[in-house]
Amino acid sequence: MTSPVILTDHDFLNLPHGNDASSTDPAVQSTITAIQQTIRDQKDRGLIQYAAQFDRVDPTTFQLKVAPGEIDAALKRVPKPFLRALKTAHRAIAQYHSYQRPKEWSRRPRKGVSYGLRYTPLDSVGLYVPGGRAIYPSSVLMNAIPAQIAGVSSIVMCTPPQSDGNIPDCILAAAAISGISTIIKSGGAQAIFAMAYGTESVPKVDKIVGPGNKYVDGAKQRVYGVVDIDKPAGPSEVLVYVTDPTYARFAAAELLAQLEHDPDARGVALTLTADCAQAIQSAFTELLPQCSRQAIIHQSVRNATIVICESEKSAIALINHIASEHLVILVDQPETIMTHVRHAGSIFLGPYTPVALGDYIAGPNHVLPTGAAARFSSPLGVMDFLKYSAFCKYTQDALAAIQSTTRELTGMEGFDAHQLSIDVRL
Repeated sequence: MTSPVILTDHDFLNLPHGNDASSTDPAVQSTITAIQQTIRDQKDRGLIQYAAQFDRVDPTTFQLKVAPGEIDAALKRVPKPFLRALKTAHRAIAQYHSYQRPKEWSRRPRKGVSYGLRYTPLDSVGLYVPGGRAIYPSSVLMNAIPAQIAGVSSIVMCTPPQSDGNIPDCILAAAAISGISTIIKSGGAQAIFAMAYGTESVPKVDKIVGPGNKYVDGAKQRVYGVVDIDKPAGPSEVLVYVTDPTYARFAAAELLAQLEHDPDARGVALTLTADCAQAIQSAFTELLPQCSRQAIIHQSVRNATIVICESEKSAIALINHIASEHLVILVDQPETIMTHVRHAGSIFLGPYTPVALGDYIAGPNHVLPTGAAARFSSPLGVMDFLKYSAFCKYTQDALAAIQSTTRELTGMEGFDAHQLSIDVRL
C-alpha cells in the first residue's frame, strides 16, 4: 500500500479505534517487570547494565551523569543558526505558557468566614526525552518550559545515550537553554524506574512527564501512585478536515508529516466529496518520494484513511468521536468549525497553519493526549506542575452559627467525635 485507503464515514466507524498505548503483550510486561526489579535492587549498576545492553555503550568507561563540561562543549559545537532557532522557539513556547499561570483567590462569603485556593509547584519532576528513531531537542523545550514557569525547583532529565556514551549535542544545547543541569544518560523503562525510585545518581522525583515507546509508557503506568505521571502516550496521530480539492496537497502533506514518526503513527483526512478524497490520495502518492523516511511511511500508511462524510454535521460528529491528538481544520473559515469541536488535543486553524508549527515554534505544547484521550485530558502545561491547596478560616462566632447544622450532619453519619471537635471550641 502506497497511499491511504478511501472509506465512507459509516465504514470508518466500523473500524477498531481507541488508545492502545499501554501494551498488554505478556513479553513486554515481563521485560518491564524484570527492569523494574533490577533498578530497585541494583540502582546505578542496573542503569549501566541496561545502557550497555540497549545502547551499546562501553560499561567500563560510561558515566551516567552529564558533566557540566559536556554541556559547555555541546553549546560550542552546535551550529549557530540552530542555536538561534532553538532560542527563538524557547521564547515563543515560554510566552504561550506564561499565560497559563493560574491566579490564587480568596473570598469572604459571610461575616467571620473566609476561604480560597493557593497554588504551589511540585518540588521535583523528571523529564523523559526519547531517542531511538529520532532526536528530539524540541521535546526538551516542551517538557521543561512549563515546569520552570510553574516554579519547580528540581528538574531531572533522562534521555538515551549514543553508543559512544554521549548525549547528542542538540539535546544538551536545548537542556542548557532550558536551564536543566541534571541530565542522566539513560532511556527506556529503566530511566522511568530510576526517577520513580531514585538511585545513587538519579534523584527521586514527584512526577514524570514526556512521551516514549511502549516500554516507557508501560513503566510510567507501573509507577503511577509512587509518583505522578502526565498521561499514557500512544502513537502520533493527526486528523485533517478539508473540503476544497485546492488544499488536497496540504492535507496529504499533513498525513505524511505524522506517518513519518513511526510504523504505528496514524492519519485520517475527512472530506465531503469523492473528488476531494481522490485528490488527497493522488497528492499523497506524488509527495511521498520527497520524504526521506519512506521506509517508515510505507508501514504506517496502513493506519491512514481518507473518509468521505455525508455532510459537514457528520464530519464534526466524527471529529469529536475520534478526539485526535492533532486536528487540522483546513478550510478558509476554520473558526466556524472549531466552535463545534469539543474533543481535540491541539487545533490548527486554516490552510497555512501546519502541525509542524505546533511541534516546534508556535507556542502550544506538543505533548498531547492520544488515542481518543482528548475526550478527558489536555496538552501538557503549567498546571501539570502545580497543585493547589484549599484553605478556610472561621471565627468563634461563625463556628457557633453553624454548630446546630453540623450536629445534624455528624449525627446522621454517626461521627460524634467530629461534632465534639466543634463543641469543645465553643
